Amino acid sequence: MSSNIETARNLHPDPRCLKQRPLWKTSAQANAEKWRYELAAGETVGGVSCWSPLTTTSLCGHVLFARIRSGQPAVFDNLKIEYGATIAKRGEWIAARIPDNVTGSIMIRTTYGPFVLEQVGVYTPEDWESLYALYQRGDITYPWVAGPRDAASGERGPWEL
Repeated sequence: MSSNIETARNLHPDPRCLKQRPLWKTSAQANAEKWRYELAAGETVGGVSCWSPLTTTSLCGHVLFARIRSGQPAVFDNLKIEYGATIAKRGEWIAARIPDNVTGSIMIRTTYGPFVLEQVGVYTPEDWESLYALYQRGDITYPWVAGPRDAASGERGPWEL
């Protein structure tokens, strides 16, 4: 495997989605160590700020990645990242580049059915290209890397793909 995987940085502080994300007209329920999100009762639109706690301003110019799990095909058929230009999408995951001038809330909608947020990533365009090349070669299952397992605690740990 290429050493590009060791240099690619996921800028998100919770890439494994262990913490509940902020909601808009959506409810959340614990699902093992993850969270299941679905449209709140009586609502017709809703969403999840999947890349929180990062702000819209800090996400501008980056490539965002999300992998979700759902039992409803419509969720995958309609999967998109609000305000993002989709650059890759395969089944349960999506990646989109966020323009430099976005001011709205960047989210994934819960309108088409419930989903469990499995993984997220925030990458520079250069790091995304490295990860995507590894994915296309079959070196990694998804174009995602969490980084050192204990990065949040300041300790260097094993890299997780």
